[in-house]
Amino acid sequence: MSRARAIELVRSGQRFLLTCHLRPDGDALGSMLGLAAILRELGKDVVMFNVDPVPEYLRFLPRSAEVLRAAPMDVTFDATFVTDTAARSLLPHALPPASVTGPWVMVDHHAAHDDFGDVIVRETDAVATGEVVLRLMADLGISRVPADAAVPLYTAIVTDTGGFRYQGTTPTTLRLAADLVEAGADPWTVAYNVFEGWAPARMKLLGVVLETLLTSHEGRVATLTVTREMMARTQADDDMVEGLVNYARMLSGVEVASLVWEWRPAADGSPVTKVSLRSRGNVDVSRVAVALGGGGHRSAAGATVPGSVDEVRARVLAESARQLPA
Repeated sequence: MSRARAIELVRSGQRFLLTCHLRPDGDALGSMLGLAAILRELGKDVVMFNVDPVPEYLRFLPRSAEVLRAAPMDVTFDATFVTDTAARSLLPHALPPASVTGPWVMVDHHAAHDDFGDVIVRETDAVATGEVVLRLMADLGISRVPADAAVPLYTAIVTDTGGFRYQGTTPTTLRLAADLVEAGADPWTVAYNVFEGWAPARMKLLGVVLETLLTSHEGRVATLTVTREMMARTQADDDMVEGLVNYARMLSGVEVASLVWEWRPAADGSPVTKVSLRSRGNVDVSRVAVALGGGGHRSAAGATVPGSVDEVRARVLAESARQLPA
C-alpha cells in the first residue's frame, strides 16, 4: 500500500526533492541518484541535497556533483523522497518546512528503525535500498534502467552486500546486478572506487587503528578505536574511517566486531562517539545499536552516542556480550 501511494505521488506530481542520511554511503547516495534518474526519465523535475558533501570515493557516480549542500527554500515540491534513512536523527539538518517539502516518502530497507514520514516504503527483504528503488521503477512502468541510474544502483547493491559476500546476497540480488551491468554499470570501476583506490593517508590510518585491536569474551568480540589524534597524525579525513570496522570482523572466531570513533564534540562541548558494528550473521548487532540509540541490520549497524570513547567502548562491549549466543 505504501509503495502504491508513493507511485501515485510520482505520477500526479512534477517537482521532487530528494535527500538521504547524513554522511551518505554507497546505498544512500546511489539510491538517491538512481531514483533521481528514474524520475527524470518520467519527465519530472528533481532537486537533490544533503548538508554533508559527497564522499570522495563516491564522486565517480554520475551527476553526484549536482547534489546541493542546501535545500532551496523558495520553491515548493510535490513530495520529498528520503533514501536509506532508518532514523529521524540521521536526517540532514536544515530541511525545509512541510509547506516546501510536501509529503515525505521514506524509501528504506532497514529492519531496525523508527518510522517517520508520511509514506513509508520500507521493504526489509531487499538487500539494499537500491533494490527498493528498482521495485519502484518497475511499478512506474519503466522496463529499461535509465543510463544515469545503472551505476548508482549497482553501487548501492555492491555496497550493502559487501561486494556480494554478505549473507543477504541471493540469486535475485545477482540477477539485479547483472541487469544493471547490462544497463551500463562497470563492475571494476565500482569495485575500485568503493573498495580500493585508497589515499596514502587512509592506509596510514589503518595501520594505526589496527594497533588498537582488542579482543574479549574468548575472542568472540573484537573492537577497534579511532581518535581525533590518530586522524590528525595520519592526516586522514572522516571519510577514510568508512569500512575500517570490517578488519575487526576478519579475525577468526570473531562474532561481533565494533569500531568506536571519537567524533566532534556536541554544541555544548561534551564528547560524542560514533559506533560501527558488524557480525557474521549469528549475532544481531542491530540490537546492540538500538540499545545505544542507533539502528541498522542484523549484520551491520551503528549509532552516535554521547560520551567519551572509553565510556562508549565499555557500553559496546557490555551490549555485545548480551547478544552472544550461549
